[in-house]
Amino acid sequence: MIRLDVPDELALSFVEEPVLDLYSWGPWRIPDGFLDSLGRAVQQAVADERLSGWAAEGGEAYRRPTNGVAETLDLMLGFLFGGCAIRSGYWGDMIWRVFDPFLAQPFERRPSWNYLRTQSGAWRPPGWLLPFTAGDDPGRRRTAFEVLRSLVGVFDGLEPVAARSAALARLYDERAGSEHDLHAPADALADEWAKAADERTVAALPELGGPVGYLAWALDGFLDVHPYLRAAVGDGDDEDVAIAQLVLAAGIQQVPAEIAVVASEDLLTRIEGHHRRLRAGFAPETWRDTTARWLVRATIRGELAACRAWLDMAMRLTGALNGLPGRAMLPGGTVWVPVSTFEWNVRALLANRPLPNALGTKFERPERATTDEAPATPPPVGEILGQPELAEAVADAVASAGPVRMLVAGPAGSGKGLAVDLLADALKVRGFAQPPVWLPAAVVNERNALGAVELVRQEIDRCDGIRLLVIDGLDEVLAGGEAAEAVGSELLRALEARSGLNVVALCDPGRASEVFTANPILARAFRAVRTNDFDRDTFHRVFLRKVERLGGAVDEATAAEAARRLVDMRPFRNLRNGHLAAAFAAEAVARARARATASRPEVAVEDLPEDVTGREAYEDPFAELDSLVGLHQVKQEVGLLVAEAKAERLRRDAGIKVPPPTRHFAFTGNPGTAKTTVARLLARIYQSLDLLSSGHLVEVSRVDLVARYIGQTAPLVRAAVERALGGILFIDEAYALTPEGSEEDFGHEAVATLVKLMEDHRGDLVVIVAGYEEDMDRFLASNPGLSSRFARRIGFPDYTDDELVKIFTSIAERTGVSLGPGVDERVRDLLRTTPRGPGFGNGRHVRTMFERALGRQALRLTAGEGPIDVAAVKTLLPEDLPEPEQAGPDLESTASGGQYL
Repeated sequence: MIRLDVPDELALSFVEEPVLDLYSWGPWRIPDGFLDSLGRAVQQAVADERLSGWAAEGGEAYRRPTNGVAETLDLMLGFLFGGCAIRSGYWGDMIWRVFDPFLAQPFERRPSWNYLRTQSGAWRPPGWLLPFTAGDDPGRRRTAFEVLRSLVGVFDGLEPVAARSAALARLYDERAGSEHDLHAPADALADEWAKAADERTVAALPELGGPVGYLAWALDGFLDVHPYLRAAVGDGDDEDVAIAQLVLAAGIQQVPAEIAVVASEDLLTRIEGHHRRLRAGFAPETWRDTTARWLVRATIRGELAACRAWLDMAMRLTGALNGLPGRAMLPGGTVWVPVSTFEWNVRALLANRPLPNALGTKFERPERATTDEAPATPPPVGEILGQPELAEAVADAVASAGPVRMLVAGPAGSGKGLAVDLLADALKVRGFAQPPVWLPAAVVNERNALGAVELVRQEIDRCDGIRLLVIDGLDEVLAGGEAAEAVGSELLRALEARSGLNVVALCDPGRASEVFTANPILARAFRAVRTNDFDRDTFHRVFLRKVERLGGAVDEATAAEAARRLVDMRPFRNLRNGHLAAAFAAEAVARARARATASRPEVAVEDLPEDVTGREAYEDPFAELDSLVGLHQVKQEVGLLVAEAKAERLRRDAGIKVPPPTRHFAFTGNPGTAKTTVARLLARIYQSLDLLSSGHLVEVSRVDLVARYIGQTAPLVRAAVERALGGILFIDEAYALTPEGSEEDFGHEAVATLVKLMEDHRGDLVVIVAGYEEDMDRFLASNPGLSSRFARRIGFPDYTDDELVKIFTSIAERTGVSLGPGVDERVRDLLRTTPRGPGFGNGRHVRTMFERALGRQALRLTAGEGPIDVAAVKTLLPEDLPEPEQAGPDLESTASGGQYL
């Protein structure tokens, strides 16, 4: 049984007390009341009267206005801790709460040992914020330097940084009163101060040695402690191999030549050789875990302090290498230096307690025979039903010893996810114990080119040789935008260089061609596989299997009826194929259990649901359209569309090949003329005619389609189209996508992307653009492809006063409110006095009028003291409507949704 002895000087690192643990100094118990006094010192520094009226631009994280003192103290404390140095401790985060009063959104800070943090070495004395605030005024700048010097004293008593604080104070004192600093450019001061610092100051503050100097300092420390630990453990990598692995773990593609300056050219040559040799198969997660185990072994041998020094130097060296040619800066993604992993392992050893098991007194352990374990059984590809091409591809991948490289294109629920699970199980036989990593296209596309490439590179590093990488929507990633080409090139390089990288890319039906078009070489690196929607036989087999796995039973005849209903059932968005069959079977088994008490319920025909998509039971959309007030011309146009759709189906059944008419529309008219209502009904009408699979409406506007940054607009448009597939995409105020004089606006990219997607999904998508008539004329002329695709235009006229009164009455009827005598005439009088400009809300205006009347009725009913009659509550009177002179501004102040929008 291993028992870990912790040196007395490090014991505080593992207790639940107020502790700040700076690895380079050691754990320090925070005295009672120290944080309160430090907070007061920060508050007093911020309120320094010498800075009265000063204003600084400040960072976004801080409250405005600011004089810059809080930000400067925050940055100064990070500098005092050390560039990329490690700090921990049970209260390791609490030291920062003194800055919370100055943050725009303070963090939630809780005591925890698992606060393992570091910071960059970007800040350097004298600090940029106050000199910048002081400008070029010598007198004001002198005041700024005096304040900066006093800020160092704020951290008096913080023992882990006492030596560095003293060195920083000396540096300020040496420059005090320098006439040169009062006139020199502010951005040159940091370099000048660093060069002027004496050896004693630089020894305490090695960051002043500049990027290369700090690299030399960190490298020397690492080269000291690494051989020491190798000797203590009795094994481990040579120093040049360890440094090459640090470079790879940091994601640095080339070994920095500065190593030759600070060490030797021979060391650089050896590191470069190891870097090239290890690069192809390097897995940072494996390196992290292996290194952590090596350090734990050294800790067991009594070298905990040396292990902490190794981690601290490894982190600083990583930051120094990554930041070149600038100052130390850790990589933007995951930092693989195993600080957290090491801490977890050490704490697990400390918590280890000997627990004797009574069985040891009964049985003696026999000598263990050495036998080879039987290889794990490959997963059964027979799980994939109705997709022979996919089943064959998975079987070939399981049987092959090479990496999995597969591109699967098909609809939702057609076995793509099941194939991923089977391949992940197959890779377990090869030692891939980790679950797959899913990388959605939306996560990649929301970033700029640099961020997207870095993300893909991180996920590749995370998966190489360890787990399966699943790119969900590779067609979307490569479809366009700023990052598409760079991400494709990065993925191709990884596939060519890393034999341990296993990737499955998923696409929508027919979209594998998009991958080939964007990057033919990349597409050829994958085996392309297609999946299809389920047929009746597949639904039959899947239903039987789902019922069995749910603990039920079903005969062939009932399963055949279930398959017939599933084929006829309209899918709703991604509830289709296997997902639809699973929901259908679950509902059937639940009904069978409720009907009988048997442990294995028998599913009968009466247990089969009619629909499991969860959609509302709509009334007849044709009847609903006919019941709308007015809109006679609109109803005629919709009737013509319905007749054309029915005739198209008749011609198709008769074998006549006639191109289908365009089903995209431009709705023109003023607000509140029922454009959205008609669009929603049209979606359901088209669904009833088999022209759309789902019949839902997705309403969007410019803010949903146009991003603020390059490369993010196309993904927004694709996401909106995907939500609308099977129904109608309704773009309200579509003319806002291309405002006048906006040739460089991202709205044009949104339109171009929309035009392409309309063509790609012409079989199961209708797009309706809506807005004012003149604005829509300009919009449709802004792109050559728009006019032809929105050739059908339907105009929505303003309602007459009589029609608006009918709308008011119908709203009251649906609400359950009766209209007293004279209310309709009062409504008519109000409408007669209401201006009818472009902003008039039509049906929306009337709904607002009705809601305002209900508010005035509430005041009338509650004004008295006696009981309120129920009939009075349900009745509106003429006096409940506003006075005519109030109708215009008061009624237009509120916009409300409803049937007549």
